[in-house]
Amino acid sequence: MPDLEPQRSGGRVALVDLTGAEDMTAALRKLQDQWGPVAPVDLEPGVPGWLVLGHAEVMEVMRTESVFARNPRHWREQLPPQSTLHAILSPTGRRNLYFSDGAEHRRLRLPVDEAFADMDEVRTAALVRVVCARLIDSFAAKGSADLMGEYAAAVSFLAVSGMFGFDERQGVDLLRCASEIFGHGGDPASALVRMDQIVMDHVIATRAEPGPNLTTSFIEHPNFEDDTEIVHSMVIAICAANEMLVTWIAATLRRMLTDPRYTGRVTGVRRGLDDAMDETLWSEPPVANLPARYAVTDCTLGTAQIRAGDAIVMGVAAANNDPRVRTSDDLFEAGNRSHLSFGVGPHACPAKRPGRLVVKIAVESLMERLDLRLTDPVVKWAPSPWSRYPSTLPVTFTPERQAARTPARV
Repeated sequence: MPDLEPQRSGGRVALVDLTGAEDMTAALRKLQDQWGPVAPVDLEPGVPGWLVLGHAEVMEVMRTESVFARNPRHWREQLPPQSTLHAILSPTGRRNLYFSDGAEHRRLRLPVDEAFADMDEVRTAALVRVVCARLIDSFAAKGSADLMGEYAAAVSFLAVSGMFGFDERQGVDLLRCASEIFGHGGDPASALVRMDQIVMDHVIATRAEPGPNLTTSFIEHPNFEDDTEIVHSMVIAICAANEMLVTWIAATLRRMLTDPRYTGRVTGVRRGLDDAMDETLWSEPPVANLPARYAVTDCTLGTAQIRAGDAIVMGVAAANNDPRVRTSDDLFEAGNRSHLSFGVGPHACPAKRPGRLVVKIAVESLMERLDLRLTDPVVKWAPSPWSRYPSTLPVTFTPERQAARTPARV
């Protein structure tokens, strides 16, 4: 049996090399063949951790916060100052549901659950359609576009920021910050500081003039002790939602444009958008590697000997494709939502319904309006240890003679 302790001597595969692999599924399967359901990896060069590859093992980590905690104070790793992981894995003084456990997590989680549960879906759908129409208007007459930079990323963040009551300028500023926080260039630590300030200014303004948005719901909830908790909870909700949505939108669009089962270039029943969305969640989960839990005590996970203070990353992409649970049936994913893309246990995604609504409207709005053709089948993946989506998604289409009229503001 191989030595399953992550050693400082190196030789571990880096997470970013897995998400950036030409065939990520094959790369993950190779890692699983070598190590079993839990493999030693580098979170970034020189920073060791564990990647959980097995479906049952990921479920165990997600459900057992008494052993695998979210609070980074349990992590024994000392990150170098220049590390890009600070904002995601060990930010200083963050007070939100993401970095808490037990009773503290439940206190901070309830306002988020209730805010998303009480959202007006009709109003939300109208808001998303406005965002989509305006973005399509901006390139519809050109006959070409990059659906990543000009659409998927923008739809995601403008929709999410709109739900919180931010205006478009604020939404763009928040998008730049979130991109840096998730390691897509820039300085994650300073981006987090800037994002906190934008959100704090918005909380103060919203308290003076409340509106029908998520920020008002957060402000009015008695579980938050002060504005800092509100800001930190909003920042994590906005960042997590954006990273999930932009990758889900991009992967679904790419599937609809390249897979003959969806393009209609094969005989038989053509599969629809809901099928494409479900299949994407199984095969290309929006967050391929979900950060992070920290071992509270020495334990065994799979065949790996985990030490107290080790970092554990949940390999959702690997777990969803675990041959122990994934069948080879072509229709397996259709309507099957037992994947781990939204997580399970205390930290499961609180916004599955709004997220699905945004993705469906975003893809539907584009596909119904333009006859899209992907111009470059060769994919260059955006550099991120957590998510896997194309850096660009270039398309051509028949130019519109006149841009469609934008729906009235919601």
